[in-house]
Amino acid sequence: MKSSKFLWPEGEDLVFVRPPDEFYDGKLDFFYDAGLFPELKELKQNWKAIRDEILEFEQNAGRLEGMSSVNPANVVGGNWTLIYLKSFMRVYNKNLERFPLIRSLINDIPNCVFSAISILPPNTKIEPHYGDTNGIIRVHLGLIVPFPYPEIAIRVGDQERGWEEGEFMCFVNVHKHNVWNNTNSKRYVLMLDIVPEPLKERQLEISLLGLASQTYNYFYLKSALFRKLPVFIHQAFISIAKFIWRIYLPIETKFKLN
Repeated sequence: MKSSKFLWPEGEDLVFVRPPDEFYDGKLDFFYDAGLFPELKELKQNWKAIRDEILEFEQNAGRLEGMSSVNPANVVGGNWTLIYLKSFMRVYNKNLERFPLIRSLINDIPNCVFSAISILPPNTKIEPHYGDTNGIIRVHLGLIVPFPYPEIAIRVGDQERGWEEGEFMCFVNVHKHNVWNNTNSKRYVLMLDIVPEPLKERQLEISLLGLASQTYNYFYLKSALFRKLPVFIHQAFISIAKFIWRIYLPIETKFKLN
């Protein structure tokens, strides 16, 4: 009988993927049924209002830009718009203020540690890459999907799927994955990362290590000198970054610095 709850695989360790050895060979499936995550219910019920809020802002503000963090993958074709709202519990208040409905909905999901608006332009590909950790489930809510699979699609591991408007796609983005839009229209989705129930007691740890990994990745990619440092220095860097984020996050939240 198929389980109605998300099950953490026996023997699966919590891992974080970082260069130079970006690889995940754990036991988590590529895709999961959205029914395993009842906390997403309100999002689905409000998907049209979410879509309209984004389109209204885009219509009034012009092309959405200047609200993105560092994109985690190489992009070929157009400029992928990734508007960060939340990243491993780091809140992007200025961006959230632009989308009050979305803000209220994701604030009601206590295990949501990441959220972003993703707009994939026409004739654009996001090249294969790995996510940060197996400690989260990546969720896409389809908002505008002008063409079905295979014209607009994602490949996770060896499985491919397309989006549907008003429907969720739940996958484990620590597996290697890539995305393509081979049409002349834009694709809009709302992205979330949720910490599954079996890991809820480790949500803060996952977030701090996720932020530390992102900090490490930034320096690793930007600095040739940093890449030449020995492994034990890299490991120490992760520990220090985690400690700094633990101190900084409450300050940033209190004073809305971001």
